[in-house]
Amino acid sequence: MPTQPIATVEGVSEQLAHHRRQVLTDIAYQLEFTIPEKKEADIPAWERITFSWKKNGTPLALDFKEQRTHIHHVHVNQREVPIVFEKEHILIAPTYLKAGKNTVDVEFTAGNLSLNRNDEYLYTLLVPDRARTVFPCFDQPDLKATFQLSLTI
Repeated sequence: MPTQPIATVEGVSEQLAHHRRQVLTDIAYQLEFTIPEKKEADIPAWERITFSWKKNGTPLALDFKEQRTHIHHVHVNQREVPIVFEKEHILIAPTYLKAGKNTVDVEFTAGNLSLNRNDEYLYTLLVPDRARTVFPCFDQPDLKATFQLSLTI
């Protein structure tokens, strides 16, 4: 198991995907979006990601293809941590994680790149590599997760 940081590049490298597949299981997302009346307005959002983590010395990378200003707060296991954002990834130092079950809460502004917003409706098609354009996640197809979605409209 590597103890050095994996080289951070934009997108999800094969090395990052392979590493996360080895250290993450039981992933679940609880997502809350507040959809504003005006389609041009920002979408405030919050998420809780729970997962089991195999202890190692490498920072955990959440994928988020947005600007750093869209990330407002990050809590790991109920403790606010500094926001470290590099090349489309929120990086969480392993010192904030524990072997086994972990919880990461992120308050953010949803990305618009994959949202199709109209006056009467909003939809998205989150094909591979697109979920990270809306919310922070582990955006790789071999990491399966459950989702609970709440919309305030």
